[in-house]
Amino acid sequence: QQKPASQQNAAQPAAQPEPITAAEQFALLTQKSASALDAAAASSQAQSAYRRQKERTHIAGNITNRGISSVNALGTPLGRYQKIVADSIGSRWYTYVDQKRDLINIGTLRLGFIIDRSGRVKNLKVTENSSNEAFASVCVQSVIEAHLPPIPEDVAQSLPPEGLEVEGLGFIIFPNG
Repeated sequence: QQKPASQQNAAQPAAQPEPITAAEQFALLTQKSASALDAAAASSQAQSAYRRQKERTHIAGNITNRGISSVNALGTPLGRYQKIVADSIGSRWYTYVDQKRDLINIGTLRLGFIIDRSGRVKNLKVTENSSNEAFASVCVQSVIEAHLPPIPEDVAQSLPPEGLEVEGLGFIIFPNG
């Protein structure tokens, strides 16, 4: 049988390149590209464990002539209620931290929640956590179990119907010493 001319050409082996010397083979095998050389140089330098301390800042608040009071002063009815809330949560928090100190890592945690007019905590959520789950658990438990009084009527009138919104309540644990 005869094959068409196109198949006959394809069946013939392609032309082989000229053989190279042993020295040329060695040079090709040991040659590195410029990017490989840069990567090797970068990895051979010792990586430092030093990291500059980063400080996160958060500014919350507003100035307005209507709506929620933006003054954070203890002399106002809202300020007095906020102090009661902070003291109530803080007393529970210190107790739980002492109980679970060996499980807690150093770090910061921020919570957000709403206190309704009857003093119950609603919509509790962790907004930031640089510590561990044990620290988050201690902070959440201290807010849930805090005995908060109902919001006083004079304060409740200046708040939205859902109650007092607490944004970014911060907890920080650091080493003693």
